[in-house]
Amino acid sequence: MNHYLFLPISALIINSLLISYVFARRFRSAVIGDFLRFSLFLDLWLVSYILYWSLLPAEWMTLVFKLTCFTWIPTGLLYLEVVYKFLNLPSKWVLHFFRFLVLLSILVTTSTDWVIKGSVLYDWGYELEPNWLFLPMSAVVVSGPAYLGLSLILIERFKTDSETIRKQLDLLIIGSIIAFSLSVYTELLNLDENGRFLSPPLTPVSVTIQAVFIFLAITRYGFLNISLERIAVELFRDIHDGIILVKKNGEFFFANQSALHLLRISPSQNGFFDPNQHFVNYHEDSDSPPREFQLSGSTGHVFVELTKSSIRISEEESGILYLLRDVTERKISQEKIHQLYSHIVNDLEIARVTQSSIITQKFPNKESYRIYSFFQPIEKVGGDMLRVIEHPSGRVDILFADVSGHGIASAMVGGMLSITFQIISQKLLSPKESLFEIHNILSKVVLHHHISAVFASYYPDENRLDFSYAGHHPILILRNGEVILLEGEGRIILAVRELLLNDYTFRLHPEDRIVFYSDGLFEVKNGVGEILGYEIFLDWLKDMATRDTLSLLEASQRKAVDFGHGKHNDDLAMLVIEVGGQ
Repeated sequence: MNHYLFLPISALIINSLLISYVFARRFRSAVIGDFLRFSLFLDLWLVSYILYWSLLPAEWMTLVFKLTCFTWIPTGLLYLEVVYKFLNLPSKWVLHFFRFLVLLSILVTTSTDWVIKGSVLYDWGYELEPNWLFLPMSAVVVSGPAYLGLSLILIERFKTDSETIRKQLDLLIIGSIIAFSLSVYTELLNLDENGRFLSPPLTPVSVTIQAVFIFLAITRYGFLNISLERIAVELFRDIHDGIILVKKNGEFFFANQSALHLLRISPSQNGFFDPNQHFVNYHEDSDSPPREFQLSGSTGHVFVELTKSSIRISEEESGILYLLRDVTERKISQEKIHQLYSHIVNDLEIARVTQSSIITQKFPNKESYRIYSFFQPIEKVGGDMLRVIEHPSGRVDILFADVSGHGIASAMVGGMLSITFQIISQKLLSPKESLFEIHNILSKVVLHHHISAVFASYYPDENRLDFSYAGHHPILILRNGEVILLEGEGRIILAVRELLLNDYTFRLHPEDRIVFYSDGLFEVKNGVGEILGYEIFLDWLKDMATRDTLSLLEASQRKAVDFGHGKHNDDLAMLVIEVGGQ
């Protein structure tokens, strides 16, 4: 009988008793699960020691050492995971890094001789014969996370204000230091000049010592019995809103720094928290939605939004959580928002007036033609623009454009476009040349918008329409109840440096109607996000082609608004030129 087996067997029994004790009193806690997993792997490691010292056949031992490496390589990582869960620390990349190293180390150990190259027989049994990678791997993968976890516990020991938690951590720290030191010394340092052990490794003894200290921490100070006090300290300490925790009988339990700063006085009066002493006209309720109260005794008018709810303080005890939010600052911010909104409304009104002045609303009333239009922006001001200029020669220039975006900025670009159009129109250039001129002028001052447009020149005496497109959809001709699309191509203005534009000509018939329209009329969305669509819009327009112009304009506007259930996501605009009969 190998009397050295007493060490791993007795350690296995003691550690198993600890596992049984913790398992019997377990509750739903992630830290309990991690601790049981850590202890279980320690048991498996102790079983491996029993195998090593049971004097099995020598030819088996190298394989046994390699196959059982999974019992001791992860122990440092498992200890670190217990610490992270107990301290409520975010794992981030640290645990993932060590998990990867553990898996890699197990793979290398079992598949190569870099870590374990054989076995050596001693008086107490077999020990592994290390190779060149054993010591660095043990230091980094096994000892590294264990000592990192111990360091985190030491830091927490000096940070916590709870006397009970300090006592728990004291026992855990003492047990861990003794266990780690004893295991590292006897496993890695207790060697002669030939690398042979001078005495049996005492890892089983270190496991026993750690189990005893953890048992004392559990039975005397409630270690692993995680209460809300610990969570409160970790989670609520640096929260901007005030947090006050009170036991069910009103006994004060916890307040973070934000709550103390808000109340100005201690929330605890004779060990109890009374809301009536802090909030004007407070009346007791069970769980309540946020309500605003003025703070008692505060200099100036300070208001807080108070939310009250029930919460579990521990497995046996419930309590009340008061959430305090300073709404004085919020009210100041709301007032600033209201002022800013008023300024914006005023700016929008100014922009609306400006836009109204640059959008042609009164048109020439000639026997040879008539012009009708409507314009409905998405907001008070929009990105669509239409201008009509009649020249003494009889030529009529039309610019129908859509500036990217909406609101004040788009309206201002539209204003610049309108002024530029008025200047360029006086030159009596072709539509293509006019768009080139507009692009060259605006590209120097407009940097963050682009413009789709159609420039048309109507010659009533010749019944001719010259036009050029800059990324705009086709002009429509209504003739004898039919719809004719004037197809053409051209690049958007201000989107690229080099434009590709073309001039087109169309011969008109008496009583033709020339229709310019915005994409908002067919890109409108309904309540489920479906778009009306260009083809459906054209089919509908064909059905309406026999109606008079005013009725057509009104129906087009109503069609878009009705499809969007009263809402439209873009400007709505249409301009129709009626060619006179001859």
